[in-house]
Amino acid sequence: MKFMGIPQILIIILLMLSGCTTLPKSVSHNIEMAKKGDAQAQYKLGLDYTNGFGVTQNYATATYWFLKAAQQEQIDAQFMVGVAYASGRGVERNEKSAYEWFDKAASQGHRAALFQKAEALANGRGTSKDMAASRKCYRRAAQKGHLESKYALGVFMMTGRGGKKDIISGSAWILAAANDGHTEAQTLFNTTKKNLSPSNLARVKKLAQKL
Repeated sequence: MKFMGIPQILIIILLMLSGCTTLPKSVSHNIEMAKKGDAQAQYKLGLDYTNGFGVTQNYATATYWFLKAAQQEQIDAQFMVGVAYASGRGVERNEKSAYEWFDKAASQGHRAALFQKAEALANGRGTSKDMAASRKCYRRAAQKGHLESKYALGVFMMTGRGGKKDIISGSAWILAAANDGHTEAQTLFNTTKKNLSPSNLARVKKLAQKL
């Protein structure tokens, strides 16, 4: 997944992960409270402007309010500022700034931010490449149920990227992603399971049920 030249559908998915499909109860209330410094209202107002709910859609204004909330440690707003800088919507595209904001949200446990941080570390996007740190972020996100991270972690473990090679655990993470509907994981597992002995395949299936 890459943000530079980010596909429209990926933007939509990221907005959905941050709850952007939920229609605010009162835009006027959000505006009133946001101007008073309420971080949650500022975040919601950012969503309003992102989606054009009750206001004219304006990504620059959306990012302005996301940034206001993010500066008060509002975790979802921090993620959305990262999205803005990564995609160039509302601000000039800046990989370093995107990474910094994803890192802030990731430090608070935001699973989508953890995934984006892992991606950045794996590809040296906005930060130095660090496969070991990337693997750790994928693991944290995967343990929180992030689907794409389960798959990525499995691949990292199976290939020994960023740490020790572990075919059993890696296969289990890939199977866990496949069981959750990840099509690439399904395809990969159907191929790699042929290399597992019956006993190891049973171990993988048992472990995957816990992930």
